[in-house]
Amino acid sequence: MHPHHLLHSALLLFFVIGCKDYPDDAISPSGPSLLLSAPEGPVINEIHFDPRQSSTDNLADQPDYVEIYNPGNAPADLTGWTIEDCPSASGKRYSYHFADAPSPANILKPGEYAIVTPDNSPSVAASRLVGFYDYLERRPDVSIFLVEGKVFSFNNDRDCVTLKNSEGTLIDSVAYEEGWHNPYIRETKGRSIEKFNPLLPSSSPSSWTSSADNDYGGTPGIRNSVYLTQHDLQRIPVIKAIPEQFSTRQESMAFEIDLPYGAYQMSLVIYDSNLAEVRRLANGLPAGPSTILEWDGRNDNGETLASGIYIARLNVNGTTLSTTLETTITLISEG
Repeated sequence: MHPHHLLHSALLLFFVIGCKDYPDDAISPSGPSLLLSAPEGPVINEIHFDPRQSSTDNLADQPDYVEIYNPGNAPADLTGWTIEDCPSASGKRYSYHFADAPSPANILKPGEYAIVTPDNSPSVAASRLVGFYDYLERRPDVSIFLVEGKVFSFNNDRDCVTLKNSEGTLIDSVAYEEGWHNPYIRETKGRSIEKFNPLLPSSSPSSWTSSADNDYGGTPGIRNSVYLTQHDLQRIPVIKAIPEQFSTRQESMAFEIDLPYGAYQMSLVIYDSNLAEVRRLANGLPAGPSTILEWDGRNDNGETLASGIYIARLNVNGTTLSTTLETTITLISEG
């Protein structure tokens, strides 16, 4: 059994489909636009500081990791770079040196990802990272760097992650807190935090939320599960029925829900033409900006509904938006 299947059963169902000096209100949902920057080099794009690890549950351990992404137009040489945490009360801080020896693998091209993870395995192929996130076996374009140890020193409640180049120059930094997770998820252990867009300021809580990936709990080495283009960060909320006319001979239809950046909790109820509730597809479901919910044309008792027009009503509460949306579906009951 793949480890992500084990994780899926352990995580809350979640359908989807500051170290630098930035102003606290860098992102405002009421403002005309979000503050996106053009960073001078690679950025921290995803952090897994509270992985699901246990020596007694017989499940594959998730690894800690920090994902680095190059959003620029020029390659970056990561040779001799370092990740550090916040200093403790005594002033001690942990440093993780990676890409120590010059290598072509240290060159992070524009649009590419690098992952730094603590692991004592003899090779990347044998690492927990590749064992858990098995799709990485098919991603030779992702640079993976193993640093000594079984876990990072990052605290689960709050800490900082700094990225420095070989000269000790600060490239990027994140001072995260546990509250950066989606507040509607009861259990965030086993989920990383991801940026909505790599160009958002790393120090702003509004730039981050919980990973919406239910299989793995994170997306190291691939596009973030909550990624939005600059245009979509403040998009108009919408729900679409696909297709709008649905026959029960088909397996199911889908509701595609597109929201602006933020963390949400949603309920989706289907009503008949008399406004009687016939199916509740979601009730207080934690969600990210993009969600897909499927309907098979049946009511809550599993009975196929009669042909007719049905109304889907979506109620959304979130950190940046609360609204109610509706769409209609024509159901054709056959066979």
